[in-house]
Amino acid sequence: MPEEKSLKNKSGAKARKRRIAFILPHFYPYVGGAEKLFYEMAVQMVKAGYEVRVVAEKVDEEHNGKYKLDGMTVWYCPWKSMFGHPFPRKKDIEKHIKWCDIVHTSTFTTSPVVSALAKKYHKPSVLTVHEIRGDKWFWSDAWYKACIYWAVEQFSCRQKFDVYHVVSDATKRDFIKFIGNGNIRRVYNATDNEWRDITSDDKVFSLRKYFKVKKDFIFLYYGRPGRTKGIFVYADALKLLKERGIDTSGVKFCFILGKEPAAPRHEFLSFIKKNGLRDMVRIRESVGRDELGMCIKQADCVVVPSLTEGFGFSAAEACMTGTPLICSDAGALPEVVSGKCLIFKNRDAEDLADKLESVIRSGESAFIDIPEKVFTHEAMYEGLNEIYDDLLGK
Repeated sequence: MPEEKSLKNKSGAKARKRRIAFILPHFYPYVGGAEKLFYEMAVQMVKAGYEVRVVAEKVDEEHNGKYKLDGMTVWYCPWKSMFGHPFPRKKDIEKHIKWCDIVHTSTFTTSPVVSALAKKYHKPSVLTVHEIRGDKWFWSDAWYKACIYWAVEQFSCRQKFDVYHVVSDATKRDFIKFIGNGNIRRVYNATDNEWRDITSDDKVFSLRKYFKVKKDFIFLYYGRPGRTKGIFVYADALKLLKERGIDTSGVKFCFILGKEPAAPRHEFLSFIKKNGLRDMVRIRESVGRDELGMCIKQADCVVVPSLTEGFGFSAAEACMTGTPLICSDAGALPEVVSGKCLIFKNRDAEDLADKLESVIRSGESAFIDIPEKVFTHEAMYEGLNEIYDDLLGK
């Protein structure tokens, strides 16, 4: 854990703390991987002795205006949004950029105004890039939507920043490929250690009771039903298992599926029904985070069939529980997974069906062992603080 250091100027007097302003589309208590990541960044910087301000879109009536949170000050602003992306007002963030020593933002909608104001006030600036999709937008969206998303990504990431912080080597490669070169620094996300030793006691919470499954082998998927999460590749693989005549009588494919986005969720449910897969498939609503950890721990195998992943929180955290994993080779997934794993070719339902079949036939012996990988908050803090040190000349 980083410790606050006493900074002194040349006269020996105690210098003021470094000031950092995070200008973000969303922040706690907004639920999402990026929001969780920036909350953890901000908390670590407070513990290290920084003065921290966060400016983000208003979440609800409770989190509205100026708000004190875990040693930082947060300004929640009533920004207008389109398709879930807020558009920040210059007047809401200008004073905070004037105040800070470093300004740190994220893709997409906050980067243009932050870049312009950082340049205006000569402030060192950092842009966090969680993922670059480039032409991968066309894998899962209608061509006209993909064109819009591609253009927004290009515009956002081509803004001038002193450092482009990426969260994996895969994201760095995609940034160079689709955006171009720059001062790109890779600092891995931190994963919570809470699931490493989470209980598997089904008296606390039972995965099998939740899905009304007794002794069957359980393949578990959890998360949003978005197309980029690969659920339709997974559905095609289940259809192939049925067409091959694979005996799945002792197997259940369980899905903890979010309600949004609603359209692909409905399409997925219709596919399962239309193709006669309801006997092997179980679908339930989302559970709390602690319960989710216990579900993963109690599952026989976790399946992560994503089409794109800038880091891959779900896979990396699942590996902490020791549960065997089947995942695609999308983005950073091969970079972050460890333990007992099988990796299939991205978007290849045939290959996924082969991996599922091998586990059904051979059980745990079908997996290969990958050495453990750990992504700590301390390592994330040290990487970010090194960036800040370099920008401020230590």
